[in-house]
Amino acid sequence: MSTIKHAVIAAAGLGSRLGMGRPKCLIKINEIPLIAYLLKLLEDVEDVRIVVGYQEQDVMECVLRYRKDITFVRNPNYRTTSTLTSYFMGAEGISERCMFMDADIIFQPDSFIGFKQFCVENDRQDIIGVTAAKTRDAVYVSLDNEKVSSFSRENITEFEWANLCYISSRLLTKQGDSVFQQLSQFLPLMSYQVKSYEIDTKCDLLTATESQVAEDVYYCM
Repeated sequence: MSTIKHAVIAAAGLGSRLGMGRPKCLIKINEIPLIAYLLKLLEDVEDVRIVVGYQEQDVMECVLRYRKDITFVRNPNYRTTSTLTSYFMGAEGISERCMFMDADIIFQPDSFIGFKQFCVENDRQDIIGVTAAKTRDAVYVSLDNEKVSSFSRENITEFEWANLCYISSRLLTKQGDSVFQQLSQFLPLMSYQVKSYEIDTKCDLLTATESQVAEDVYYCM
């Protein structure tokens, strides 16, 4: 079966809203760091790149305990740049479409596997992952005929941006405020719904833990 060839995970941020003094990708659910759940989902992806910055040595050491063949990309300006910069840096040299995601998310496995297969089947399309709106600081998504027609902080809808996409790196730029603002200029884009929990705050962490997604048998490590 064909699979995604490239994936970039943005893991350079400070995680200041969570307030735990650690990169969010190292926060544990059921004693397993968030980044390990993502690496499990990407086992069949040959080229996985992780963009690091804040406490980069700790992040790299953690990742290497779960997978050795990772390419690390350093973002030394992580304090003054956005995830958009990390995506751009991570995708350098990739000419094909690539999967991009943030490192502070846990996905329900079946829905993520479905997203990967959907991307393979629609490889000529740029695809945005959406999820049921639930976070405190959501970027809401409006859908029209299953395509993302707009992003908004103010216009509350049923869905939010899942910080997951499968796109050409040509849609990205090194400087900018956010990924969703950058992608807004290319809408409408195809969408796919996943079940996921982004962890920005302690409330989000509690919601993710109570969801029991981490207890899925797929994540047995």
